[in-house]
Amino acid sequence: MSAEWNMPRRTDACTGCGRAFEFGETFQAFLYELDGSYTRRDYCTACQPPAVPAAVGAWKTRRPAPAPRAVRPFDREAILAFFERLEDAVAAQQVQLRFVLALLLWRKKALKLERTAQLNGRETWEFTAPRTGTLHRVVRPELDEEELERLSEQLEHLLAGEPVAGGKALSDCLWKEETDE
Repeated sequence: MSAEWNMPRRTDACTGCGRAFEFGETFQAFLYELDGSYTRRDYCTACQPPAVPAAVGAWKTRRPAPAPRAVRPFDREAILAFFERLEDAVAAQQVQLRFVLALLLWRKKALKLERTAQLNGRETWEFTAPRTGTLHRVVRPELDEEELERLSEQLEHLLAGEPVAGGKALSDCLWKEETDE
């Protein structure tokens, strides 16, 4: 694994046909490990990626609308604390959310992907936190399109400080009261 760990950014056009993505348009993103680094290729729903090389990850996403000027800063520490709080999660939704948070923190360079491995018959991604050197093992869940959409919406609400299903905001998820334990 290369020492370089930049998470590739989204492109604004399809790798296959070159057509620019419209704001809000859904497209497919594929992550490849090539020559010791990671490459991202985005494809519209009409184009399919080549079978070789095989992607190490794939997901559906949308091209976001341009952000308004007054964007709230990304609070790495709060999101990392939430991610760590989910370390012992066993519920499927929490395992899925933890995986999505790991990807987000990797992109924001709050986590570094060290390697992937099979652990107890499941694909596990091992990340370290560069500031502390703490190792985090994250199970890669099987996610269908509906689950990815749900997790993306949850994450958007959490980052905006809005309540998600169950009426909890990010602050409620980070610090449980004694009665919740």
